[in-house]
Amino acid sequence: MNKAGEACVNNRSRMIVQYTICLGAFLSNLSAGMFNIALVDIARTFDSTIPTAQWIVTAYLLVISILLPVMGKLGDMLGRRKIHNIGYFIFMAGALCCAVSPSLNGLISSRILQGIGAAMYQATNMALIISVFPKEQRGKALGLISTFVAAGSMIGPSLGGILIQWFSWRSNFWLLTALSLIAWMFAQRFIPKDKPEGSESRLDVPGAALFAISLTGLVTAVNLGAQWGWSSWQVAVLFILFGVGSASFIGWCLSSRWERQGKGRLPFMKLDLFRDAGISVGIIITIISYMAAFSAQLVLPVFLLSELGIEPATAGLIMMGYPLSLIIFSPLSGNLSDKLGTFPLLSAGLLVMTTALLVLGFVSPAYPIFFLILLIVLLGGSMGLITPPNNSLVMSRTSKSDLGLISSILALSRNLGMMFGTAAGGAMLALPGQAAGGLTGFRMIFVLNTVLVVIVYLTMIISFRLARHKETLSS
Repeated sequence: MNKAGEACVNNRSRMIVQYTICLGAFLSNLSAGMFNIALVDIARTFDSTIPTAQWIVTAYLLVISILLPVMGKLGDMLGRRKIHNIGYFIFMAGALCCAVSPSLNGLISSRILQGIGAAMYQATNMALIISVFPKEQRGKALGLISTFVAAGSMIGPSLGGILIQWFSWRSNFWLLTALSLIAWMFAQRFIPKDKPEGSESRLDVPGAALFAISLTGLVTAVNLGAQWGWSSWQVAVLFILFGVGSASFIGWCLSSRWERQGKGRLPFMKLDLFRDAGISVGIIITIISYMAAFSAQLVLPVFLLSELGIEPATAGLIMMGYPLSLIIFSPLSGNLSDKLGTFPLLSAGLLVMTTALLVLGFVSPAYPIFFLILLIVLLGGSMGLITPPNNSLVMSRTSKSDLGLISSILALSRNLGMMFGTAAGGAMLALPGQAAGGLTGFRMIFVLNTVLVVIVYLTMIISFRLARHKETLSS
């Protein structure tokens, strides 16, 4: 076979691998959308309350967030393909257990099992794509993950509603079982075997435990703060747990004991990684951009329903402008970032997001509906412009032995951004007078996000200029 033929075969194989890996991102977001809409039926089935049934979603998200860095580290040590594919299988087993669960407690336990599987494949997906695609194609390949994320988010609620209406909420889990079985079979067949990068090292269990404890405090407080009350003693204890756990984790990782240990003894996380400005800024961009986007997605439907009196179905169609725009712009941005570099696309995305958020900060019922739709589309497009080059920037500045860990940190940053955005949006909507038709909460959330995005944008510019200055001096 000639070289052109070999290249064609290689590209075809890479595309199959890419879609197989991206299917995990689709499954996770499809699952989340399906069960937000199924909570009422699930609560009715088990004669329970909605807040109790909400643990089906909360427990799943908590487990994913806490385990992401652990699974990323295990992927580096044991092989990313192995962790990724086992994750598909565990997710499938969890979905099957959910489908036949006889009680609410059993359903929540099965969702925890699903969360373990989801953490395994989410933590390693970007690292696997980096290992399969050459440098000049990585931005486009990483951009497809965002497309699948948006597609899952868009399809989940409507598909879940159809299945519930025609069959029952259990049919959602049967569908997930079938899809994850197909994904696992494709992953076993097409994802190439990789060599563990840290096969000689051992997992730092105390470090992993301290990280999990601190993250549990933060994630639980953010998830349940609105339900328990942000000023409640429970939330205060959780934030204290986060602070003490974080300080202990940092002290553990920076301890001089690691210099005295022999080969194969490394802390759970090498904090030196975050001295790289590209990695640190990229992670901050991920958290803030997802926070801005998700808080907007929370408050805009409320504005459409309460202030404009739009029907729920119409409001849902209007909000679909966000994922549709994201689906279109993500692969385009990834492809362009491979050719132009990450900085131009990141700058454009952050500027578009700043503009959309700033204009939404003056939101009022006098806004023409087509103008609101345009702003929603611009917000989705800005996320599509930001995410692929940002992921490419972070992953390209990471050593091969730490790709799994950084891939998981990026996934964790997305989850944290979503949770912060949901918490901030909920807090603003709960402001006094908001329920009576006031617009203070709506405007404040957009002003807050605008300020945060501007700060991130300026930080990015400064860090890029300092990096260029250092390169000039070294040359």
